[in-house]
Amino acid sequence: MRKVILTIAALGITFAGIAQEKYVTSANVALNQGHFEEAKEEIDKAMKNPEMQEKPKALLAKASIYIALKTTEKYKTSDIYREGAQAAIKLAETKPEYEKETVDILLLSCLGLYYNDGMIAYSNKDDANRYNAAADLLKNVLKIQQLNGGKRLEKFEKMPKLDSAIAKTKMYLAFCSYFTGKYAEAIPMLIAAKDNPITKSTYVYEDLIDAYEKTKELDKELAVIQEARAAFPQDQSLRNDELNYYIIAGKQEELVKKLEVESAKDPGNAELVFSMAIVYSGLANPKTGEKPANKAELMKKAEDAFVKAISLSPDNGEYNYNLSGFYNNQAKDINDQMNAITGTSAAETKKYDALKPQRDGFFEKALPYAEKAYSVLDPKSGSFKGGEKNAYLGTLQVLIQIYSIQNKMDKVGVLRPKLNAIK
Repeated sequence: MRKVILTIAALGITFAGIAQEKYVTSANVALNQGHFEEAKEEIDKAMKNPEMQEKPKALLAKASIYIALKTTEKYKTSDIYREGAQAAIKLAETKPEYEKETVDILLLSCLGLYYNDGMIAYSNKDDANRYNAAADLLKNVLKIQQLNGGKRLEKFEKMPKLDSAIAKTKMYLAFCSYFTGKYAEAIPMLIAAKDNPITKSTYVYEDLIDAYEKTKELDKELAVIQEARAAFPQDQSLRNDELNYYIIAGKQEELVKKLEVESAKDPGNAELVFSMAIVYSGLANPKTGEKPANKAELMKKAEDAFVKAISLSPDNGEYNYNLSGFYNNQAKDINDQMNAITGTSAAETKKYDALKPQRDGFFEKALPYAEKAYSVLDPKSGSFKGGEKNAYLGTLQVLIQIYSIQNKMDKVGVLRPKLNAIK
């Protein structure tokens, strides 16, 4: 009796398998007729059987149907294609030669869809988890590209769009690791990105420099800074990275000598002169520790260098902003001293009155340079390059402070909405 039961059970499994095969067939018929919803219903029935989930014909049907659904109005904004993509990937991994040309087209389509969704996720500033979300999607781009040791889609790799998408995928994965604090993971990917002509950019260099700073690899940081400066000599952000490196490393004197030598060779180079101004100002006003004994001398050198840089490049908004900030900071220091005088004695009143013209004098010096910076940078709002956005933000802050002290509230009313819009 037991043998009879086993035989019937075995026959039952066979019939079930045949039934599932019919669902695959009917799914393909519906797909070919453009009845995608019906095709989905049929393939979903087939895939309920675990055995069918391993069969090439069923995997191909599911991949084809779920990817086709993405083209319909109902599913065009959905992620339904991802189920089809995983079926195509599984088929490529387990039966690499099965309907290869058809599967390759499906894989290529999925690669593009994952890439687009990854870019959308990366750009979604409202999502606090956007870097992890983007990375999860973009990893599928590389998973597809690296099938069969990277040879699966090699016949398509000469396509400029595919070549660019793969390079950018790797770059944005590097950014995702960097912005989530995974510096050790990000560094080799950032190195690859800066070595690839497609993705070589100031942004990649800046992140790599900062990653080395975060991991305290100062020798490597300096090497990359030097390489970046040679590749993009006019970029202010990279110039600031170089200045910051020397300052953080306590090598300001070394930097001064370097800049003085370079400036002597090229006295008309406004960028070099401006860099010297920044360094002199930094030496005169260290963030920690005591002020240097020769602060007045360093401040004079900084001022002269700022003025010279602007004479060489009068319409540079960043140069004008920095000189306005140089004067404005001195005015603020005096203003703080004035605010610290809380008494009303004759001596305190005399001290207050003596400080006021000094403060106002620095504000008056700062104002024309801030107004010049504003006239240069305001028309560029929305299309800033390099450090222009930060310069514009600082310029608005300087102007609002000065206009407020001068009681020019009509001008403050014009500028404050612009400041708030940036924040």
